[in-house]
Amino acid sequence: IRPYIGGRDLLQVLRERYIIDFSGLTRDEAEAANPEAFQHVMVHVKPERDQNRRDSIKTLWWRFGWERPKLRLALKGIDRFIGTTETAKHRVFQFLPTSTVADHKIMCIALNEAKFLGVLQSRIHVVWSFATGSRHGVGNDPVYNKLSCFDAFPFPVLAEPDSTKIARLAARIDEHRKQQQAAHPGLTLTGVYNVLESLRVGAQLTPNERAIHQQGLVTLLKEFHDDLDRAVFEAYGWSDLADKLVGKPGATIPLPKKSLAQAEAEEELLTRLVDLNTQRAGEEAQGRIRWLRPEY
Repeated sequence: IRPYIGGRDLLQVLRERYIIDFSGLTRDEAEAANPEAFQHVMVHVKPERDQNRRDSIKTLWWRFGWERPKLRLALKGIDRFIGTTETAKHRVFQFLPTSTVADHKIMCIALNEAKFLGVLQSRIHVVWSFATGSRHGVGNDPVYNKLSCFDAFPFPVLAEPDSTKIARLAARIDEHRKQQQAAHPGLTLTGVYNVLESLRVGAQLTPNERAIHQQGLVTLLKEFHDDLDRAVFEAYGWSDLADKLVGKPGATIPLPKKSLAQAEAEEELLTRLVDLNTQRAGEEAQGRIRWLRPEY
């Protein structure tokens, strides 16, 4: 019996939901593992699975319907992974425990080191994801695509002390958000980042936003993000762009209207990332691959 989380849970209020997960088990193994849960699946799941057109679903009726075997293999040996909602107003990354089962609306990244969380949550990666991803829905929300947003993204080569610094700053952001949400169960990350963006554009906060600002300690969170952004820019060797972009609006949300100076700086950032991508492709063609998890 495992906790189950969906894309909405990451940015809104976490719902308490559980699933019966017999993935990887034979029928006999599943029955022996938890007879009561097995009977529940037999009574409530099997009748529907018997009508399924897919032979694998019909034959292995006791198994979880969305097993994601490659992800399960990738998560073995680590206690947490990085998750982000596939389609969301704000692009936010966070650590999730591997004891949970994530639905298909969560992009799961099998990395457990905080330095990678820091790079992904940085303005550099978020700007890249907005440029390479797609949009969906009435709100034209950004969609995070694995192939273009993650696979093609050129990570920096992190050496000490950059690695330690970025890891520390990323962990501080993740812990801060979780701590404030635990203290205020109704606090959502969407609400927090709406207020953070209002602070960036210099807007006057409404009474409701002021309450969120206090509960989420959003000014402090903003400072944490700015510190992280500067550290990641420094790791790439692009501190000249940090001076033009850090602290500006649009750090987690697409910004339709921006100053000419910011637009030019973001265009230069994307040009450098594309050039770095090309460089990495050339390296990989010669057999040099910069694995993020060499042991995996």
